Amino acid sequence: MRSLVSLALAGALALSALVPTALTPQVQAAEQTPEQILAKMNLDQKVGQLLWTHVYGDSADDATYGSDNQAIFGTGISTPAQAVKKYHLGGVLYFNWAHNFSSENTDVTKVAALSNGLQAAAKADGNVPLGITIDQEGGMVSRVGAPATIFPGNMALGATANQSLAYSQGQVLGCEMRSLGINADFAPVLDVNTNPNNPVIGLRAISDDPNLVAQLGGAQIQGIQSQGVSATAKHFPGHGDADTDSHLGLPRVTYSRQVLNQHLVPFKTAISGGVDMIMTAHIVVDAIDPKLPATLSKPVLTGLLRQELGFTGVITTDALDMEGAQLAVMTPAEQAKYKELKNKEDSAKQKADKDPTQADSAREASTEFKKFLAPIRARVAVKALQAGSDILLNTKDAAAVVDGVKAAVKDGSLTSAQIDQSVLRILKWKQKRGVLKTEPIDTASVKAKLGTPASKDVARQIARSSVTLLRNDSKGKAPLDAAKGTRVLVAGSSWANPELLPEPLKAAGFSVVFTQDPDAKEDPSDSEISAWVHQAANVDTVIFASYAPGAQQFKAIDALVATGKQVIVINTSLPYPLARYRSGASAPQVVAEIYANNSVALAAAVDVLSGQASALGKLPVSVPGGSGVAYARGFGLGAGSATATAPATMAPLTAAPTAATTATAAAATAPAAALTPSTCEAGAAKSTTKPSASLAAAPSPTKSPKRGLAHSGVETGLFGVFALALLGGGLALRSRTR
Repeated sequence: MRSLVSLALAGALALSALVPTALTPQVQAAEQTPEQILAKMNLDQKVGQLLWTHVYGDSADDATYGSDNQAIFGTGISTPAQAVKKYHLGGVLYFNWAHNFSSENTDVTKVAALSNGLQAAAKADGNVPLGITIDQEGGMVSRVGAPATIFPGNMALGATANQSLAYSQGQVLGCEMRSLGINADFAPVLDVNTNPNNPVIGLRAISDDPNLVAQLGGAQIQGIQSQGVSATAKHFPGHGDADTDSHLGLPRVTYSRQVLNQHLVPFKTAISGGVDMIMTAHIVVDAIDPKLPATLSKPVLTGLLRQELGFTGVITTDALDMEGAQLAVMTPAEQAKYKELKNKEDSAKQKADKDPTQADSAREASTEFKKFLAPIRARVAVKALQAGSDILLNTKDAAAVVDGVKAAVKDGSLTSAQIDQSVLRILKWKQKRGVLKTEPIDTASVKAKLGTPASKDVARQIARSSVTLLRNDSKGKAPLDAAKGTRVLVAGSSWANPELLPEPLKAAGFSVVFTQDPDAKEDPSDSEISAWVHQAANVDTVIFASYAPGAQQFKAIDALVATGKQVIVINTSLPYPLARYRSGASAPQVVAEIYANNSVALAAAVDVLSGQASALGKLPVSVPGGSGVAYARGFGLGAGSATATAPATMAPLTAAPTAATTATAAAATAPAAALTPSTCEAGAAKSTTKPSASLAAAPSPTKSPKRGLAHSGVETGLFGVFALALLGGGLALRSRTR
């Protein structure tokens, strides 16, 4: 009787919904098994479960960005709730650029309210609650900003080589996302960054050592999932050796199956550790399928991931609006037309930005481009499902994708059994993670659960333990001594966020000279360099914050060194350009790598430079230089030391943190305490954060995989700029604080 009453009530709600669905079956997800839910679904509802995409607006009924929502979901769909209802969406993906929230000073109460509103929209028809997802990796890819906990990122974590800290970071990420109503985090990145010129992974990677990636990434996964939120291992089968950004092109790796096996090590560990989801890479792997990228390749997703590696969880594509997926299904003629129409749209939008009277021309260009792309987007979606993916992520044309999938079922190129299999996997995941019984978030309690002292302490420990000294010719135990009244000039690339240094320096007792750069730009001008040289005459020490340093930043550093003052370089990006300072009398006295340009990383650098913490970090990647290696993986100078204090090769880690992996971190700070699932606060001081024994790495050599032939003998020298806007990816590679 209760079920009948519920069904009747759901039917009444459906009749009053903004997008009528009275003729669709009512599945009453919270009260039935996944199999029962599936049995009552029609094809539209099934295809909807496979479709996880972004919606525009910061509340379920926000119509402010109606035109953006209509561009994806069709005429009449102006709000996120309408999109969820019309397409029976299986999930949504939060972005700052979709105006779901701001990444700076995020209103977390509104984020939780958005989650509540979207879930209410999904359940109003008696249908299935949503998977609500986000890319909250920590570091440069962190959609939710403060008051959420700010982490330095994966490569900083790799520099600590500390599993306990990796697990604790995962706990914080999982707990904070769950507090916002998010039930799946597209993290961690398990790519093994063997290509120093990789334009899209870089600092997002833990290391170029597959074992270290496996152990720390596996610990992160268990930490995230301990909080009831799904982790996602990405980007399968490994994006770390690519030299093309798959947002902007179609990468290809040409290495052997033996080398591929090394890139698979972290994914094997993730699978054995019970990771819920795996995300595919839009990258062609010649060793398995030289024709199609992994996202669209049955040999990769079904043959390798399902059958060979035994993964039974949910497979999600990477975003299907990326060029790496779309270009793969186009003919040469279509690729040429694509480029023509894309350039036309870009040009029209630029003109409209300068002259509002050109807005109609911009809309016409976008409409023409969208019409051309519709069948291609449908083709990509069908190919992904045929390959073995379950989730179609982030399409920009829901109608085209849904119609394309339904047409493929009708003509037999996709079978009903394939669709049912994927939907059932998604429904079982929703049952496992409690999504089917989703209850509203208590929005009033959200703020108290994010950025707690315990969570910030985990981030602080990671940042402090990651600071890696590559050069230290200073006299005494620490480069700086506030007791002597040291006067410090702060300079550097504005992309390194040097404005975050004065406050912690002053708190440590230093006198600081700093001129705020009004423009966000990578390289200083010649006039700025001259001004710094002039200011250096009146200080004791110069701290230069670099980001992807190239010729102009090196020019500035050289000029400051020539003043005869102590110069300390704090590099906030990838360490590869620092090969320049492996030797040479004219080099700065101190070179420190901190792997991030955010507040927690820069504050940690001050802690180390002022002697409040030890420099414990070891390079998690090898830095090429000249015809060989400038700095081997594992290199790092302890504060006041003149020699490297760690071996170049990282030994396999054991499942639980050992003395070898935690001793150095313990010397600086106490182990991170476990978090309780309800509050994101620390538990008892002696609580363990050890990951389970299932994290033993898959057997593999301890050396990093050999580079593919396309990259053999690469000399890094200057790494140059990450030339990325990342097509709306919101990555904020050079995150600005203002």
